[in-house]
Amino acid sequence: MLENTVETPRDTDVDMLRAGTWTLLGRLLMAPPDRELRERMIAIGSETRHGDAISEAWGRLAEAARTADDTRLAEEYQTLFIGVGSGEVTPYSSWYLDESIASRPLVLLRDELVRLGIERRADSSETEDHAGAVCEIMGFVVLDEDVDFDWQKEIFERHVDNWMGRLFEDIDKAPGADFYRAVAALGSAFLTLERRFYAMSA
Repeated sequence: MLENTVETPRDTDVDMLRAGTWTLLGRLLMAPPDRELRERMIAIGSETRHGDAISEAWGRLAEAARTADDTRLAEEYQTLFIGVGSGEVTPYSSWYLDESIASRPLVLLRDELVRLGIERRADSSETEDHAGAVCEIMGFVVLDEDVDFDWQKEIFERHVDNWMGRLFEDIDKAPGADFYRAVAALGSAFLTLERRFYAMSA
């Protein structure tokens, strides 16, 4: 969906884990996972031993990946996010913040991306405010040494935390959701962790 045109050296182990989770969420929201990605999620879930919310969400996602297959996942993704005319969920910040498509939230996000040096790929069919793209952006931001903590926090608050939690709630409640309920559970738990991270680090 996006490509980063600035260098993004890797920082701490915590930042790598955060960026990896953002990137995974972005991948899952952009398209149903293939077998290779499902196997990776199963492996991560099997290595998670703690009893907190995020660990339980990883375990739930691993179990959902274990029982999923390509055909059902493709059908579920189509029903949830595409549909005939529209899906059960509309995964764009413009929709959640402005009740329209490609409106002011997208314009503001594009202005932010210019500052970050992140460009939309020419072959992408989605706008930058698609939830999958926004998660990808956060993955870049977390590892970009040119983005200081205050700026990173502002990006999270301006372009993510003011709507994405509602998206995950809607996915969880969608009639056609099965595997993606587990994705929503991980997304919700991870957003809670990110809020705590920014609050504790302030």
